[in-house]
Amino acid sequence: MAIVQGTYPSQAIRALLEGQQIISEAPIKKEQIQPSSLDLTLSAEAYSVPGSLLPLPGEDVRALMDKYMRHRLDLSQPRTLVRGEVYVVRLRERLDLPSEVAAYANNKSSTGRIDLQTRVLTSDNPRYDKIPAGYQGELWLEIIPKSFDVRLQAGDSLNQAIFYAGREVLTAAELRALYAARPLLYSPDGAPQPVGRAAAGEALLMTLDLDQPVVGYVAKKSFRPIDLASFQHDPSEYFDPIPRPKDGALFLSQGAFYIFSTWEYVVVPPDLAVEMLPYDTSAGEFRAHYAGFFDPGFGYGERGELKGTPAVLEVRPYEDDLIVRHRQPVCKMAYERLLSVPDRLYGQGLKSHYADQRGPRLSKFFSGRAP
Repeated sequence: MAIVQGTYPSQAIRALLEGQQIISEAPIKKEQIQPSSLDLTLSAEAYSVPGSLLPLPGEDVRALMDKYMRHRLDLSQPRTLVRGEVYVVRLRERLDLPSEVAAYANNKSSTGRIDLQTRVLTSDNPRYDKIPAGYQGELWLEIIPKSFDVRLQAGDSLNQAIFYAGREVLTAAELRALYAARPLLYSPDGAPQPVGRAAAGEALLMTLDLDQPVVGYVAKKSFRPIDLASFQHDPSEYFDPIPRPKDGALFLSQGAFYIFSTWEYVVVPPDLAVEMLPYDTSAGEFRAHYAGFFDPGFGYGERGELKGTPAVLEVRPYEDDLIVRHRQPVCKMAYERLLSVPDRLYGQGLKSHYADQRGPRLSKFFSGRAP
């Protein structure tokens, strides 16, 4: 029998849980199951390691921890992870996937917006965030606080997994046909963007918005850790706002961390999900958007009444200082087909902190979310 291909919606993820193909050492909470992703959670077992590492074929992650760890941490109680250090934490979820089912992982939006880098490790697999089809075993998470010390504990959720049986990323022709039937990108005033301007091969092109009162935020030095158990941090202790530049251009410093938003408002229809991809490595060595996944229903509403929502970007120039300008291309949105429409959509009946974001928005851990 032919395998039906596509990315798993919420009800299919639930079936994997019920079939013990996703196993957790703690009960799965209702809010962990998103429209087409599963929030993964930290266990109490954690290690400080001297640097990033990947298992080679045939190697077990636990064996690597025994060989390279500096010391073990117990996350059964809150612990502070130090900025710039590398940690590896076992996740509470483990997998016993069917032979046709694979997965990939991304940061959650709230994690990316505090510059907390996470990457999934699996045994016998020298690739980050890629879980091979039929994988059986533990999941581990590499955690690197980049800008701030972070206080966390077992049960916290920093990343998400997306399951699929053969990813069906829309081709350029399919994306243009979909766009012709229903615009997927809108301007801030609600005008649909022409498909010729929006389409970039098998993805939609997104540009930077530097024409709003506050165009973004830049991280600053802070001695206070961000406690993931609190949503009342004073944002002015961690970020400075960036006002609209007079000439439409900004200077970005190498190694600094910025939060911006796209000029375009994007729509993710109920039968599709989206992965945000880098625009082009030749366009500048900076990483945009650690949390690169958008669930079905983002910018859509209950029945398609919304005209999109801007995407928030987490930007870090790596090799050089950069000058960026208003409407500069920054990323692409690749649409992938779901097995079926999920039984819940983003922002509808779920606690979605960013469903109504307009412009750059700080993480949910900050009271008021703006300095």
